[in-house]
Amino acid sequence: MRQREKVFAFFVLMAIGAASQSVQAMNVSVNCDKKGTITKALKLLASANPLGPNKVTVSGGCNENLVIQSMDRLTLTTANGASITDSSGGSLAVVDIEDSHSVTLRGFTINGGSGGVLCNTTSVCYLTGNTIQDGGGTGVGVFGDSHAVLESNVIQNNGGRGASVNDRSRMVSSNDVFQGNGAQGVAVISGAYFATFNSSFLNNVVGVEAFLNSTLRLNGGTISGNVCASPAPFCGYGVVLLGGAQSSFANMTINANGASGIHLEDGSFAVFFGTTVTGNLSGTDVECAPQFPITRFVAGTGGITNCVEPAAAALRPSLK
Repeated sequence: MRQREKVFAFFVLMAIGAASQSVQAMNVSVNCDKKGTITKALKLLASANPLGPNKVTVSGGCNENLVIQSMDRLTLTTANGASITDSSGGSLAVVDIEDSHSVTLRGFTINGGSGGVLCNTTSVCYLTGNTIQDGGGTGVGVFGDSHAVLESNVIQNNGGRGASVNDRSRMVSSNDVFQGNGAQGVAVISGAYFATFNSSFLNNVVGVEAFLNSTLRLNGGTISGNVCASPAPFCGYGVVLLGGAQSSFANMTINANGASGIHLEDGSFAVFFGTTVTGNLSGTDVECAPQFPITRFVAGTGGITNCVEPAAAALRPSLK
């Protein structure tokens, strides 16, 4: 009898283990052209398996606003392309990610809304191969100590900023294009951090702006054609550094902006490695305003500048 009980207990444990494994990985398909919705899929997964991993594969044109709340290891991806379009009349973000970790959006066209994607409340978000466009406000917002990783996205034609990184949050961008947005291509505010590799900032009102002790690390890519007719402050500048912001520029091309290529003031700092800053339309490529801006190796940009460096700063250190 005891032997039978042991065997039975063994099979029960095996069954529980198998059930546990099946709950840990759930895959759901949604076809919005056949009246499916991503919202229903998210409610199912949030109830059954909020810690993931979960995968939702989407096809068709979806008209809805998503809220992803307290879900981890979630992937939303497309089958042959899919779109998510605001249905709130511009009052909500199209995708709102809150208190969630390792959430991936891959391959979508995201249209309209008060913003395209919001990564908020200590969330970790991955955006890959999306087009985020035509929102009334910010295309991608990273707030509340959150962390976003962007790869090969196009963020365009939003009424406000292409992206905003605030409140000690971090955003890393590779091979992305921020273009045609109605304010900064990217704004980095209040102790936030933004790093790029081979991303471009084209035809925005301002290319990139950092202030309040924020940090930029810009490597490769182009900041060009940022211009506007408005008298708004810093309209048409390539890069603006204010209020103790700091930036390194490596292997960048910053040209043909409507005002200066780079503007520094209020204790901000910029250092240049292999970067060309020329042909910006104000007549000054790297512009130092009053109140203690600091540059290093600005002569290597090849552009026109009013920045003054100590003699020792002319000696460029090895990058090794």
